[in-house]
Parts: sequence; structure tokens; C-alpha cells
Amino acid sequence: MSAPAPRPFVKVEGLGNDFLLVDARHEAAAALRSTLAALRERAASLCDRRRGVGGDGVLVVAPPTTAGAVATMIVVNADGSRPQMCGNGLRCVAAWLHREGAPAELTVDTDAGPRACEVWRGEGSDRVAVDMGPAVLGGAVAPAHGDGRSFARVSMGNPHAVAFTAPGEDPEALARTLGPGLERDAAFPEGTNVEFARLEPDGGLTLWVWERGCGITDACGTGACATVAAAVAGGHRPTGVDVHVALPGGVLVVRAGDDGRVRMTGPARLVFRGELPG
Repeated sequence: MSAPAPRPFVKVEGLGNDFLLVDARHEAAAALRSTLAALRERAASLCDRRRGVGGDGVLVVAPPTTAGAVATMIVVNADGSRPQMCGNGLRCVAAWLHREGAPAELTVDTDAGPRACEVWRGEGSDRVAVDMGPAVLGGAVAPAHGDGRSFARVSMGNPHAVAFTAPGEDPEALARTLGPGLERDAAFPEGTNVEFARLEPDGGLTLWVWERGCGITDACGTGACATVAAAVAGGHRPTGVDVHVALPGGVLVVRAGDDGRVRMTGPARLVFRGELPG
């Protein structure tokens, strides 16, 4: 019996949040289920930065499921789990689809619902705006692993717990030390992404995120959106204003509208193409 054929992939990144993108748009349902199962099983080895390709996760681009969409994005975290949404991943998928022939204004289905995107082509990096949908506020909670802090619960299709730091506190240190326990805290039955944000005098935010299933990453699009929504709900920032969110990998521009919908704009880049062994 011959060995399975190698599988093409594209390495993509948005603000350093990096992924392996696999094109499964032409696979029937049974084949797609098999592809997802195999990628979830191999995710940890594929995302290993010394012994694999390296990445924060895998993006599977599948056939669309709603009218008007051009494709579906399915996200597999580095630990093999499947989150509902990934903002940086969605920008990368939209940019790749546009370069593959899709229009600059396109809709991509996700496990959190369809998302409208707009792509502006660039020479080294594309810029993508995404209507991330409404932020759903779940109220404050003081989890056991939170060191006595209050966290705003926000859903962007996936769960987030947002805390704003006190003067002199380091959001990176807090994310690294408290993030692992908070991700699996009993207050969050499905696990959660954890955000520690500093409110800056210029109206921006400095943000560090412990991502569910990934740990610390250079950027988290849904985390930036959830944090701006929490800042608006708490009276720290106004609606309808672009907020520059500084993450370790760079800056995202996020706007929370009066209707609760959140728009995110940031870069996306195709890094290289390769093949995965069969």
C-alpha cells in the first residue's frame, strides 16, 4: 500500500499569532471529519517550535455553511482543542482567501457564526477589518485563582475573563503567573481566555493574554475585542472610538459601536508554503 500523499499547508501570522493553514474547501463531509480528527491528533507535534512547523494552532479552511459565505474557518489549538473563534486567525484566513481569488469584501463562516471581512492588499502584509459581531457581557466574577481580583466575563463567540491592572502592576507578569490557573478555574466551566489590561493615558490599552489551549501568545484578536468591550462597559472608554490595543506582537485597532458590535482591524501575512508528511 502506498503512503498517504503529503498535505500542502500555508504558514500565516497576524501580529505574531501564527498558524498552519490547511485548505479543505473541496472535501466532502466524511473526508473533512477525517481531516479534522487527524489534525487535532497531530496538532501538538505540528505546532512544536523545535520538532514541528511551529505555531499557535491550525486553521482549517472548509466549505461554507451559510448562504453568501465563501468558506468556513475551523480552528484547532496547539493542544488539539477546538475553540469557537480566533480573530487573528480569521484575518489570516480572509487575507489568504482574497489572494486565492475571493473578493476583497467577503464573509467567512466560523463556529461563532458568519463574520464579514474586508481585505486591503499590501506588499509584505495585508490589512484586514473584521466585524466581530456583538460582545456579550456576562457580569463580573471573582474566581478562586484570581488573587482576589474581579474579572469581567465577555463572550466574543469564545469566553474571556478581563481584568484591568492597578497602577504599577505588570500585565505580563500577571498573565504568566495567574493565567494557567484562571484558564481552568471552576468559575469558567468551559475554560476561558484570560486578559490583563492596562489603561493608558492616551486612550489606548496595553494587553497581555493567556489563551485557552495555547498559553501566552503574541496577540489575541478576540481578547483585544473583549477587553475593549469590557472597557466601554466599565466606563473607561467611549463607544464609537478607535482604541489602539498594544499587544506583544503589535497593535490592533478595535472599535465598540453603540449597538454592541465590535470591529477589529489589523495585519495578516502569508509567511511560507510547505507540505506536511502524509
